[in-house]
This record gives sequence, structure tokens and C-alpha cells, in this order.
Amino acid sequence: MEYLGENLLHGIECSMEKFTSSEAELANYIIAHPEEISQLSISQIAKKNHLSPATITRFCQKLSFSGFNEFKHELKRYIDLKNRPTKTSDIKEIDYFSKLYQNHLEIIEGTFRNITYPVLQEVVSLLNAAKKVHVYGIGNSGIAAQEFKWKFFRIGVNVESITDPHQAVMDAALATEDSLIIGISVSGQTREVIDAVKIAKQQGATILAITSEKTSELAQLADLIMNVMSKTNMHMGQNISPTLPLFLFFDLIYTELVAKDYLNRIQIREKTLRALDG
Repeated sequence: MEYLGENLLHGIECSMEKFTSSEAELANYIIAHPEEISQLSISQIAKKNHLSPATITRFCQKLSFSGFNEFKHELKRYIDLKNRPTKTSDIKEIDYFSKLYQNHLEIIEGTFRNITYPVLQEVVSLLNAAKKVHVYGIGNSGIAAQEFKWKFFRIGVNVESITDPHQAVMDAALATEDSLIIGISVSGQTREVIDAVKIAKQQGATILAITSEKTSELAQLADLIMNVMSKTNMHMGQNISPTLPLFLFFDLIYTELVAKDYLNRIQIREKTLRALDG
């Protein structure tokens, strides 16, 4: 369920056309008496409004909640937000920012927990061994693919990002045994990326899959899998950039790559930065 916060009652008002007459009466009562409703059980509300508990459950589900308990929990959040002092210097004191902060920490901790150092070393070895690195991504993964290109190109990695499905297929057809293909799909099911990776694999290229699903079709094609965090089940997941877990992973690779050849990589980075300044 999307976190509604201060928009909860407005969301109910905007959903009136979904409700039956009895559900609409319940909606109006909730809008008029939110604090009272937040303190009652489903049976107490049913008795007070001459409704069945099943009607209340259906009402909550029409608002995209799993049931009454989830709705009541969100209603209490709404009341807490309304009663909270308006002035605060620490945004972590605000409920929804606190949840967002916790989700960010979960992504960071999960990423560091899931990625082992030997696997990170193997990724760096693949990057160093490849004559050309090709990164495939569509949509938000395409944004990540472009970030990968510019981040690693600055320190001397011969990398190209492909975000167009047709170009990805053509690029894959020209891959060789010296190519490293990085397929990015958090779900592991992006058809365009999978199709291109299949072709590149047939050409003998090495495949690195970046995905949250170890058993996905993309993962099954890979020589090496990097398991990134998925934000799907996080309470504030819809408010987190889809690229955040990917960018964090890129930072880990970048740091290890520079650490293993520090002077050379830094010199290349300074050279590219001077070229931009010129």
C-alpha cells in the first residue's frame, strides 16, 4: 500500500465513486471523526454504523489496503502527522522521512551484506580483462547504464552504454570473446536486455548480470551475478529512486578498481577532467 500520510482523508474523498451507499456513509463518518475511528475495533465501528465487518473490510480494500488493520494503522499515522508540531529542525523526526531514512539504510546494509569481496574482485578482474565493456539497460536501468559509462570511462575503462533495444541487439551481434556484457535488470525479466544478452553469449562474450533476482532468466544466462537490493517490499519503496541500489553497487566497483591501480586511475581521471575544463 502506498504511504498516504496527510493525504489519507483526501484519498478517501477522491474514492467516493467506488463506494456503495453504505460504504459512502462510512467514508463520511471517518472523514468527520478520524480520531474516534482510530481508537475503535472493526466490530465496534460495525455496530456504531450499523454495518457488517465484511463491509468495512471491503471498504478498506477499495482504498487498496489489505484490510482494516492496515487502514487503521495508516489512519493513526495521519492523526500523528496532524498533531505533530509544525516546526522541527530534524527531518528524521517526521514520520515519513524517518521511514524513508530507514529504507535507505536497509538498501546500504543489504548491499554490503549481499556482495562479498571475492565477487567484487572478480568483477574488477573482468573489467580489466575486457577489451570493451558493453552495458545494456532499458528505462531506469538505462539511466543506470549511462551512469556506469560516464563513471568508469573517466578512469580509463573502454565502456559503452546501450539503452535502445534495437541497438542492443545489433551491438550484441558484434560482441566477441574479449567483450564483457553487463545486463542490468532489477527484475531480471526485461525482455529487451535478455534478448541482447543471449545473442552476445552466443558470440562468446562474458556476461555479468546485475539483478535482484538470482533465479531470473537474465541471471541464468550470466557467468557472474551481482545481486542488488530490491525496494519492492519496502514501506516507502515507491519514493526511492530505482537507480539508488544500482548506483551504490557501481560505487563499490569503482572504489575497488581505483584501489587496485590507484596512481594510474587517478592520472587518467585528472586527464579527462582537464580535457573537460579546457
